[in-house]
Amino acid sequence: MPRVMIVAGEASGDLHGAHLVRAAQGLAPDLEFYGMGGPRLQAAGADLLFDLEHMSMMGVVEIFSRLGHALRTLSTLSERLRRDRPAGLVLIDYPDFNFRLARVAKAAGIPVFYYICPQIWAWRKGRIRLMAKYVDRRVVAFPFEVGYYQQHGLTADFVGHPLLDMMAPPRPRPQVKAELGFDPDQRLLLLMPGSRRPLVRQLLPLMLDAAARVREKHPDLAVAVARADTLSDEFLASFLADGPADIRVVAGQSHLLQNAADLVLVASGTSTLETALMQTPMVVVYRLHWFSYLLGRLLIETDHIAAANLVAAERVAPELVQDECRPDRMAEELLKILDDPRALMVMNMGLARIRRRLGEPGAAQRAARLLLETIGREIPAD
Repeated sequence: MPRVMIVAGEASGDLHGAHLVRAAQGLAPDLEFYGMGGPRLQAAGADLLFDLEHMSMMGVVEIFSRLGHALRTLSTLSERLRRDRPAGLVLIDYPDFNFRLARVAKAAGIPVFYYICPQIWAWRKGRIRLMAKYVDRRVVAFPFEVGYYQQHGLTADFVGHPLLDMMAPPRPRPQVKAELGFDPDQRLLLLMPGSRRPLVRQLLPLMLDAAARVREKHPDLAVAVARADTLSDEFLASFLADGPADIRVVAGQSHLLQNAADLVLVASGTSTLETALMQTPMVVVYRLHWFSYLLGRLLIETDHIAAANLVAAERVAPELVQDECRPDRMAEELLKILDDPRALMVMNMGLARIRRRLGEPGAAQRAARLLLETIGREIPAD
């Protein structure tokens, strides 16, 4: 049976990859997928050689602790590409790892399909040469990316953002709060520290401190923590052991939580876009080792780090990065949202603009058809 290797190194890539696999197999039921991913890709039927849980790396300094495992994983996947000669290689973001696989696949004559291309327009722009040299098809999630590739003599296919297929339109907050077991009349602060253990270790204690400071002024505020599928209850419990007993940890319901929340304190990443699609006000935070941060500042060429702000091309949500990523600053920005109706109105207007810029639903289906075309399979008629 025809096989395709698929490689996702982060939770968001696992999610997008799962939808792509289901859409592709809906068009070509005999197509098999295998490679690296997480629980969603596995549930979609992909045969996982490696679990992304052990690939969570952030920043230059943090990478060293897992570099050996990453290199062994890369070596094994490269060898499987050479040996198996699959019909194609699907890469999802995770560029430093995936570009190396793309080079191996290209040398072996295997078509390379990059789904959710990395944000090379934002930082380390020299990687455009790797896109040109090793990637056969570039599929992007933001409409403005097509023009960027055209400026460099390359083509890219905009299919819309896959989140639009995964998230139902927002419903009234009181209704969703009640479904999740919260008081419909009580305001809710949601903490989203991310899906990677190193980042959660950095951010969750600061977030909990900030929540406590906000509660000093708003003692009736409910607080919840969204647990990513890549984290265990035991892991998060260690951070909450000495805190208030009424902070709830909720697993597997991140989109409903974002809909239910009145405001979100969120780690920079895909979750900022999800929060924007739910039209929920947010404060974005991020922190790295100081050396990783300094190096990143030399390479990043945008005014924003949050995906939601990048799409908006303006600072819709506050960003607290590195030295600004402190409990007192988090609490200050959260209180602005809670206490300043004008600030809340301006943010809500910006969130509505973000939704309009992400295209139309159907991204996975459109991407699946492009994948079949790339690997030379017949595309069923609509």
